[in-house]
Amino acid sequence: MRFVHLADVHIGAWRDPAMKELPLRAFEQAVALCLDREADFVLVAGDFFNTAVPPLDQVKRAVTQLQRLKEAAIPVYAIAGSHDYSPSGKTMLDVLEEAGLLVNVMKGTMIEKENKNELALRFTIDPKTKIRIVGILGRAGGLDKA
Repeated sequence: MRFVHLADVHIGAWRDPAMKELPLRAFEQAVALCLDREADFVLVAGDFFNTAVPPLDQVKRAVTQLQRLKEAAIPVYAIAGSHDYSPSGKTMLDVLEEAGLLVNVMKGTMIEKENKNELALRFTIDPKTKIRIVGILGRAGGLDKA
């Protein structure tokens, strides 16, 4: 089994044009390596984007790379990080999941246990490798701890 772990990609992080390009170029290079080495899947463990609503030109380029992975049958699993976080609970990752470009592995339900609510997580199982993947949404200011 071969998988690629990415974190803190931070697409859309910089205003300076020269710096703004770096996260996207790094992601494009990572995708090229995934394709070259025939990865079984990719896991993006937080902060794929730098904000819940990143610049659309940057989203477009990220989508192009995600489409390349999809065409090569390399699934992408993602966990939203604190920079992806939105108070509404929705992130750009939700849009990309709806488009079939990745799977958000933060899945679960709240259950009452001993008079308090607890999050019961559900694993996402990669069909090819049978690996179980799960994650907890990162929230700004450490709110994910609660």
